[in-house]
Amino acid sequence: MSCGGKDQSEIDAVWAVMVEVQQDLLRMLTRRIGSQDEAVDVLHDFYVKVLSHLDDVRDTDKLRGWMRRVLESTLIDHFRDQSKRRRAEAGYHLIEPQTEGLEPNLDDLDHAVCVCLYKLLPTLKSEYADVLWRADLVGEPREKIASELGVSESNLRVRLHRARQALKQRLQEVCQICPIHGYMDCSDDCLMADKKPAEPPSEL
Repeated sequence: MSCGGKDQSEIDAVWAVMVEVQQDLLRMLTRRIGSQDEAVDVLHDFYVKVLSHLDDVRDTDKLRGWMRRVLESTLIDHFRDQSKRRRAEAGYHLIEPQTEGLEPNLDDLDHAVCVCLYKLLPTLKSEYADVLWRADLVGEPREKIASELGVSESNLRVRLHRARQALKQRLQEVCQICPIHGYMDCSDDCLMADKKPAEPPSEL
């Protein structure tokens, strides 16, 4: 059986990476938040923000750093909302707002995003994976990348844009996998049951 030029073993390999990335991020968030249910919500919010604004990232910016900042702001928003709920439940006038502990460990978040991208890049075309690795993970100067690839800087910008679009599509597929069970089609009582179309990973 093949799909889009790939045999089943290749499709299965891509799927395994996508599941692993989802579960890696969920484990990290669960450790930090202390609740798997809340971690699922934060993970979903993170993907919504990334997929909604990825096209706004300038070609001179590093995608790795931008995604880390999105993850950081998503966690901070969650902790602030959680603090507001606790204050409301306990009586607003009885306790002071809590701000301690709202700042996530940036090294942990950067590592999580780096590992996510590192694992996903090989599921893309090699030319896309290479330019994303050099520009968005390592942060090599654009002129150096263009020179070594033998292309103009304008052509490099086009290639980087296409590579980011391919990564965006892959992230769209990843975010629809249940991070708890690793399936695209879980039972009706699963937290992710209403977020998953039955589509195989695309060839990017």
